[in-house]
Amino acid sequence: MYTHPSSPISKLPVELLSYIFVLGTLSSADVPSSDEAGRNPLFNTESVKVPLAFAGVSRHWGRVARNTPGLWTSLCITVEMVKRLSEDDDDASSLLNTTHLTSYLALSRNYPLDILIDARDQDWDFFEPEIPSEYEFNTYTPPFSPDHMASVISLLLPHISRWRSLHILTDSWAPMHSALLHINPCITSFGAPLLESLTLMRCNDFVSFSPEFQPRDMKSPAFLSSVTPSSQKDLLPRLKHLSLRGVHVEWASLVNVLSASTGGGLHSLELSSHCSDVRPTLTEFQQLLGASLHLRKLAISGSGPFVPDDVDDIVDVIHHDLDSVPLPHLHSITLGYRTALEGQTVLELLNAPNAKVLVLEDATYPGDPEEVDAGSLLTYIGTGEFYDADHNYLVAYELPDGLHYRVAMNKRAVSRLPTTEDLSQEPKSNAAFPILENVTLKSVRACPRPLRAFFGALPNLQRLELIGMTMHAVRALLPSNPVPSLAISSCPCPQLQSLCIRGFEQLQIQDFDFLVGGLAAERKDRGACSLKEVDIHVSGQDRGCVAEFKDASGDLKVNIFSRMVEVDEDEDYEELDETDAFEVGGVFNDPVFDAYYSAQVSQPR
Repeated sequence: MYTHPSSPISKLPVELLSYIFVLGTLSSADVPSSDEAGRNPLFNTESVKVPLAFAGVSRHWGRVARNTPGLWTSLCITVEMVKRLSEDDDDASSLLNTTHLTSYLALSRNYPLDILIDARDQDWDFFEPEIPSEYEFNTYTPPFSPDHMASVISLLLPHISRWRSLHILTDSWAPMHSALLHINPCITSFGAPLLESLTLMRCNDFVSFSPEFQPRDMKSPAFLSSVTPSSQKDLLPRLKHLSLRGVHVEWASLVNVLSASTGGGLHSLELSSHCSDVRPTLTEFQQLLGASLHLRKLAISGSGPFVPDDVDDIVDVIHHDLDSVPLPHLHSITLGYRTALEGQTVLELLNAPNAKVLVLEDATYPGDPEEVDAGSLLTYIGTGEFYDADHNYLVAYELPDGLHYRVAMNKRAVSRLPTTEDLSQEPKSNAAFPILENVTLKSVRACPRPLRAFFGALPNLQRLELIGMTMHAVRALLPSNPVPSLAISSCPCPQLQSLCIRGFEQLQIQDFDFLVGGLAAERKDRGACSLKEVDIHVSGQDRGCVAEFKDASGDLKVNIFSRMVEVDEDEDYEELDETDAFEVGGVFNDPVFDAYYSAQVSQPR
């Protein structure tokens, strides 16, 4: 009698087959680094269905899958699970199918859980029913309602002791508010002993530009509001990664929770898109950093401490009365500022001498006609000091023995000559982050002088990315002294090897010539490290690398990439796209935001 030969995989030990199944549920083949692990979920809506596919192959695979708890620990709840009960457009009633969720909770047994609740809708038009609107024609109803969120959280809360990561993403505030209302009593009473990563994201950045939180009646209670300073419970002992985007908490309570942690504290912290009235105070923000001394990655964009710009003494308080927080482990810093004072405040609170990665970005409202001059921020990063209107630039002297002498010049003063004491001193770096190796500047507006002060203080910089900048930033990389007579090169960023250019408007032929040859040649003549690679990204109809060549010396490789721009056959795409932006509801014509924001700005102070 003929018997069908068994496949080789059926001969694998059950333990090995089980492990292969678990690996098959990961959404990425790349193993995350220690810094990245836990910050972002390693699964998505497709990968969480893989266990069901494995279990359906054969009886043997089904038994192995059902007896592998680690296979069912990734829980993904999305808007696709919401089913409408009626085809009538006027009937918005719907039902959330939680069958898979309850099955996964049972099959995962006592294993730690990774939870992703993605309530975002790809058809969302930035309208939130809870926020008063003068635009009466909007009939949009979010498919993932607060009631649906409450149903999901009620199923998950009995397993809070198993939560390893929790990521909640919403478009509007109401579903997020519902989630936090249900989680808060439980987490403040019993804690989440295994929780390592917490991401709470409201994906409506435009609302954060309002001076007051919207919707107002859902501003309170804030998350963690029940935690008291006298509580000695270690509620989140393993929390390593915290991301709050558009979601505020009771900041003093968060400080108490982190201060009581016995697990070493946060490794990464992200705060972004917070209205002014829900931001932490200066003291609370300082305490928050102080409770996170092992921080490795910090991202602040459109958030950070609330700084009232109408108080005369606030600048003196920031520059003189606040002590910086020592963060010796901080490796990566991202700062998106909306005002220069806001950026100055965050920078002066950071004592991070070992930071190697810096991203500095203008995070102002896209339709704001006024530009923020970031010269003071660049000057501080380069010199460790802020300069007011009377001390707005630096003069650098290069002495015969190779020493550098730098002095802040007063507009009404005459420069003094270097003294014998100055000549005998070793050159010291006063830069805020002296060993930066990777820097990104995005839409940072400043005149050439602060740019030179900034680049001149980056002796270890190896990679520089400029996004939405001007050629002034590139030319600031040139040596300031045209005579190469000194033993020590004065060339900015002498170790720079890679330069990336994105979003530069109106690049001319001479600009390309300078990027391809002139820049590298002049820097090399001054003793700087040879620039090895220049990537230039331009707009075009083709996507990918459209040109690749080397300079005459063969040392510099230049890549020109084209960012794909879709063009309709009628060739009116660009004009139509620009027109739509200014129509009602477009990016630059949002009647709800503009009416509220303008009214607030025009109020007397």
